[in-house]
Amino acid sequence: MRFVRMKHCKPGMFIARDIYGEYGVLLLARGRTLSSRHIYALEQQGYPGLYIIDEHSEGLELEEVVVDDLMRQSAITAVKEMFDKGANALYIKNQEMYKAVSDVIYDIVDHIFETNPAVLNVPLLKSFDEYTYQHSVDVGILAIMLGKRLKMTRTDVLNLGKAAFFHDIGKMFIPKAILNKKGKLTREEFDVMKKHPELGFDFTKEILHQPPVINRAVLHHHERFDGAGYPNKIKGKGIPLFSQIISISDVFDAMGSSRVYKKAQLATEGYEYIMASAGRQFDPEIVDLFTKTIAPFPAGLTVRLSNGLHAVVVRNNPNFMMRPLVRAFDPDDPGYHEYINLSDDLNALDMTIIGVV
Repeated sequence: MRFVRMKHCKPGMFIARDIYGEYGVLLLARGRTLSSRHIYALEQQGYPGLYIIDEHSEGLELEEVVVDDLMRQSAITAVKEMFDKGANALYIKNQEMYKAVSDVIYDIVDHIFETNPAVLNVPLLKSFDEYTYQHSVDVGILAIMLGKRLKMTRTDVLNLGKAAFFHDIGKMFIPKAILNKKGKLTREEFDVMKKHPELGFDFTKEILHQPPVINRAVLHHHERFDGAGYPNKIKGKGIPLFSQIISISDVFDAMGSSRVYKKAQLATEGYEYIMASAGRQFDPEIVDLFTKTIAPFPAGLTVRLSNGLHAVVVRNNPNFMMRPLVRAFDPDDPGYHEYINLSDDLNALDMTIIGVV
């Protein structure tokens, strides 16, 4: 299978991975034939593309995802319940919703500790219809992976995961007219938006009764390494470690997500932005950790090689993230396929990935 952008999906293609909706409802099953109606519906929900099986990817087994789509969707649903109802619910309901989110975080952390993945492939199946909730979950997964890579204890990773899942919870109290505005925010509107870390801090501390390490992480996730962030303009190592990890995860995931007012950027673009922002927006040590953990070319992505061939990314090499194992193919010759390890094969030493198809 391989990932194909929505504009290149055509009726008659075969869906390669189950697509789940709210509450884990199966929307389209693996093996289903794609129709024009399916394509239109998925485009309306903001999906950037689909995993499909075609002559260039038939029989191709990709690197396993860290968190499968059903577990991720369960997490999205739990976060959605809290965000949609948490601001107006009674105290006991807040605790019930918190428990649902907390349980799914435990499941994700346990799964990552048990499987011990070396690399995280960022999710490509995203819908802007559920951006706020998907974003919280995906930032959580990114942060958990980075915490594990830092060799944090399981308890610390759990707290980091909770802080990451809750990092934007203060947005429950921001007017929807500001949150969902399609154009650029005015200065006054941005000043209101900038209150969400403090509102989130109050909620996690006073309502959810989280420990200080989580509350501080929520409060400071928009601080910058150069001191230009908010709300307290903390700089350098004075920013809590959890906040630094959440900040880099937050920016990277936001860049790779579609919104009603912008298209998703490629993972490689987000990757380059993170590297270019070392020492300004982000701690260089956290950036180095990020580049050794998060794949710039997620498995399933179709890329263009410098020799003119196209290729599907099969598996990432944690030691040489920019040079994965790929299966090359010629768009004009369905019978040609060749596996190339860009970091090992002698005949591939002068070959590079020059773009995404």
